[in-house]
Amino acid sequence: MQIFGRAGRPQFDSSGEAILITSHDAFSRYLDKLIRDVPIESSFIKQLADHLNAEIATGTVTNVAEGVNWLRYTYLFVRMFRNPLAYGITADMKMDDPSLSIKITELIKDAAKQLDHYRMARYDPATGNFSITNLGRIASQFYLSIETIHNFKDWLEVSDTKIFSAADLCQMVCRAQEFGNVKVRPEELDELDKLSKDQCPLALKAPKEDFSGKCCVLLQAFISNAKVDSFTLTSDLNYVTSNAGRIARALFEMFLKKGKADAAVKLLRIAKSIDRRLWWFDTPLRQFEAELPMKVYVALENWVDHNRRNKKTETSSFDAALALLDMQPDEVGQLCHWFKGGERVKHFIEMLPRVNISCAVQPITRGILRFQVVLTPCWKWNPRWHGSVQAFWLLVEDSEHSTM
Repeated sequence: MQIFGRAGRPQFDSSGEAILITSHDAFSRYLDKLIRDVPIESSFIKQLADHLNAEIATGTVTNVAEGVNWLRYTYLFVRMFRNPLAYGITADMKMDDPSLSIKITELIKDAAKQLDHYRMARYDPATGNFSITNLGRIASQFYLSIETIHNFKDWLEVSDTKIFSAADLCQMVCRAQEFGNVKVRPEELDELDKLSKDQCPLALKAPKEDFSGKCCVLLQAFISNAKVDSFTLTSDLNYVTSNAGRIARALFEMFLKKGKADAAVKLLRIAKSIDRRLWWFDTPLRQFEAELPMKVYVALENWVDHNRRNKKTETSSFDAALALLDMQPDEVGQLCHWFKGGERVKHFIEMLPRVNISCAVQPITRGILRFQVVLTPCWKWNPRWHGSVQAFWLLVEDSEHSTM
């Protein structure tokens, strides 16, 4: 009815034409919809565990009784009461349980058991009480489905023995169930192959024929500011990039709660790269792309690569940019191949957000340390670039950067 309702323009046409192409098996079902009204049934049971988790996380539902009461206010309960057969409730079951209390109690308990199995919430069958876990709270905050949590749970369990690379974590983001409806079309493979060769600095951990491999190519192409020609790829690119940021932030929170510093820092870099469309190994001055010529960014990145190869150091692009503040404007201009713009380059480097950190550590007990940390901002604030607030994460790690 939604499709046919688009036929014709009410203010201009007196009639409209619509063509529906379908198989013979489904023909009678569509014909039935045209000749008589069909009530809309609820699909809430399919996502009941996700919504129950959100209610537990907010404190609205704390036990089975409150969950049953909450479910009575949903459209699902209304349709179950009016059309019980559509939800597997026979006439005998309806006669034995006129108020459907037994049925909705079973639904709440089944959803609670599923959440408990995925470690998103704790369910005590004896008392019927619910309590949220870190996984459930993160899933509620970032709108992750239980299927996504189930996919990530195995990765979290092996994080104690495995060091994840940035490519592994990027692929993990793209394996979220939220991307499961992204289809790989044969006519897209050539362009995906070209994007993977030219615009993907991170190695692909899944074939492009798989939805996660396609999403990883599109995500890296988005960060690299690549141009996508295919209309369908453009549509999928918008969908992937609109969801990848929050999924990366959710994974960051998961590893943060688990105390895995190395993976958490890498995921935070990925999340920031998605937000800024800028790789963490590119010069941070690319954030001012409209203010400086392209040759400045290319020269700075080539300079960093040259120093890494010759000195075999792992100096970050951010630290390399800050090192220009110790040079004279003429030296900066010569290094950037923009001889008259040295002062302007230094002006934008001074606006890169950074802080000076001073820390005093005092042992309290054998296993407890007290940290007194003083953070002092040391950059030039500009509302155009910095907005009203700049957020920072302060991470305390061990010497091997594995635990925090």
